[in-house]
Amino acid sequence: MDISVILEQLLRLFLVLCIGALLAKVDIIDQCTKQKLTKLMLYVTTPLMILDAFNDRLLMINRGETGGTSLHLGYLFAVSAGFYAMMILLSVLVTMLFRFPKDTRNLYAFMTVFGNVGFIGFPIAQAVCGSEGLFYAAILNSVFNVLIYTVGVILITAGKADDSGESRSVWQRMQPKKLLLTPGVLCCAVAVLLFSLKIQLPSVLADTCDTLGGLTSPLALLVVGANLAGTPLKSTLCNLRLNVYTLVRQLILPVLMWLGIRLVIPHEVLASVLLLMAAMPVANMAALFATEYHSDEKLASQAIFVTTLCSLFSLPLIVWFCNTVLPF
Repeated sequence: MDISVILEQLLRLFLVLCIGALLAKVDIIDQCTKQKLTKLMLYVTTPLMILDAFNDRLLMINRGETGGTSLHLGYLFAVSAGFYAMMILLSVLVTMLFRFPKDTRNLYAFMTVFGNVGFIGFPIAQAVCGSEGLFYAAILNSVFNVLIYTVGVILITAGKADDSGESRSVWQRMQPKKLLLTPGVLCCAVAVLLFSLKIQLPSVLADTCDTLGGLTSPLALLVVGANLAGTPLKSTLCNLRLNVYTLVRQLILPVLMWLGIRLVIPHEVLASVLLLMAAMPVANMAALFATEYHSDEKLASQAIFVTTLCSLFSLPLIVWFCNTVLPF
């Protein structure tokens, strides 16, 4: 991976984040606008971006542009599942190491596992590794969408009772209807089916998916910037436990993941994408889940802010370290 490319892309991301923060400060992007834009991304642009990534990859395979390195879809899903298995294991180690207070332990575990592989990961993967990188990131994101409504719910609600004080079963907590009706999951299922059957989208439909899907990254970065602008800076930066956790999560965990990735993944582009995704900041969904399941939403918002800010510096540092000290 070219460090200069990553630095250039991070600078572009940072500038868009700053614009989002500025727009929030002048009240062009208010709370209502953020909610509407988030729904637009979740229900329209991100699913279409995933569909477009699968269709582009199929076009490359049909044209013989993959250089004979096309990987089987089942293998990629297995790798994605293995990636999250490693992240879950590391989340257990992190919670044991820090000895978090009981009321925030589950939230920290959730935030360790689920990074922002969609809104921030997609533009990074595409910029550094091209359409092939975006395709791998899209598969990882589809596994993310399934796991966050299953394993994620288990992590954040472990040992908790519901509003009535009664404990509910894991299946009741997971809300299978919400999982199955998630636009990202449904669109990914359609994309996988079309990809498996080698059915290409008509050019007009493909161009439409490309146009609307292309809105995801800039919209997401504007919203992330607007969220950062609304986070109290003083109280966030004074949270010593959170700041130390951020350094461990953003610097040490990606290196530990890389040690495992480089041993079991023979494909350099796929390995590079996995490293980039391991170094992503905490997912925006952490704040939504903290609110939904009565955890510490203030802590979740602070973690999103600090890890996103840290990733602007930690990501190129991680890539440089892994390229020079632990090369593929």
